[in-house]
Amino acid sequence: MNRRSLLLPLLDEVLERRGGLEPADVEGAARAAGLPPAVVWEAARFYPRYRARDVRWLLVDEPVARGRDFEKLLDALERAAGRAGVEPGTVFSYGLEAVGPALVVESGPERRVYAPVSAAGIERLAAGGEPGPEAGLLPRELARGGGWLLEEVAELPAFPGADELIGAVRQAGLRGLGGALFPTWRKLEAVRAQASEVKYVVVNGDESEPGNFKDRWLMEHNPRLVWAGAALAARAVGAGEIIFYVRGEYAGALERVEAARAELEEEGYFDGLKTQTFRGGGLYICGEESALLESIEGRRAEPRLKPPYPAEAGLFGRPTLVQNVETLAHLALIAARGAAAYRERVPKLFSISGDVARPGVYELPLGTPLAAALERAGAEKPRAVLMGGAAGTFVKLPESAELPLDYDAPRAGGDSIGPGALMVFDETRDLWAVAEGVAAFFAHESCGKCFPCSLGTPHLHRLVWNWRRGEPKRELLEELFLALERGSLCGLGQAAPWAVRSLLERFEGVAR
Repeated sequence: MNRRSLLLPLLDEVLERRGGLEPADVEGAARAAGLPPAVVWEAARFYPRYRARDVRWLLVDEPVARGRDFEKLLDALERAAGRAGVEPGTVFSYGLEAVGPALVVESGPERRVYAPVSAAGIERLAAGGEPGPEAGLLPRELARGGGWLLEEVAELPAFPGADELIGAVRQAGLRGLGGALFPTWRKLEAVRAQASEVKYVVVNGDESEPGNFKDRWLMEHNPRLVWAGAALAARAVGAGEIIFYVRGEYAGALERVEAARAELEEEGYFDGLKTQTFRGGGLYICGEESALLESIEGRRAEPRLKPPYPAEAGLFGRPTLVQNVETLAHLALIAARGAAAYRERVPKLFSISGDVARPGVYELPLGTPLAAALERAGAEKPRAVLMGGAAGTFVKLPESAELPLDYDAPRAGGDSIGPGALMVFDETRDLWAVAEGVAAFFAHESCGKCFPCSLGTPHLHRLVWNWRRGEPKRELLEELFLALERGSLCGLGQAAPWAVRSLLERFEGVAR
């Protein structure tokens, strides 16, 4: 492992020990990592968690909350924080849409998360009490109805051989389940074909898509299955090291993933493989595979120009397989049960939240009609579903009730299941409030590398804000959609307008 990859862990260690970073700490990290101090300062100022802070109370901003009483709760928070002498604010999705609204109490590097919270709970916080139940982990009970991916595996699958495993993955039809839906066997073959003696497997656990929490559930409650998939993939492509990158805000998931790694190491499952967990940088852009690699290398998490692709020149310039958490869990299932049994079932995890009686993580057969999925979750009068997360689209009901939730059918209408997030809104919800929150999210999370995104996303937010308040400028919005989609370097900017555009096209005349 290159010394540069020590940079973020070194800064984390200082942060946890001292509660903040001083110039001497940055200088020490630079010496330990063998880097110029300017390079270390660049990284320290890029990632939010390294910025010194006093106590802050942060309401979690996500689409489900935006559709409800977000603004009233934020007003209550600002009033209570003012009386307590604390800085109020917002922070984006923590994967808590199924149990929210949520509140983060931040003191330096320490964060405590509470969900659900109410105005009364915020008043209790101002009086020195607890605002609600602490939400360090997702409840295990959010797994609805059982399923292969939601059950702990007693005996992990043995490696069947590279040809056999890649052939089974191809026969099973597995695709990348972080949202890109790229055929998994192609990635495996591409890395395997490289002649390099050094190769890596990186597990992408930087789940930051608002509305999506199925990867968080897997990391917290079934991490052994994910590690098994990573080990099998590493052996199939000839990699010698696995790095499991966990979203920085998911402290409980990081602990569970590391505990599972230690267990499997002791059991000998990783025989011949190096393994490590890596705490993510705390930004949405870290979920883009090349930006994630930059983060591990101790740099700003900015997307790389492609080609070359990670399969050819990834981590430290070596061939690298980057795969999503759920994808690797599926790979382990295929190895354990066989491609034929897998194809009979074709399971897929969906994060369902919003106006449903039973929000949670559902394992459903791929191709389940949208209406059937919503019925399982207890949606009584759904009007719209934001499908795929913030980087998704609004689909209208009942018109889309029979839409199959699979890889291909939604694309015919310009939609996608993405990572499997389904946020449900009934007729009482303000969809433009949801769209405003989505636009604010992308404006905040742009990494700043390319101008169409860094300039376009704040402009999108302003236009949506104005539209909601009675100043519609549709022509400007449509011009901006085009600029973002065609000019942005990566999927963040390209996907930023999708939810707003679908709302305009499918819900024209909706109340503002």
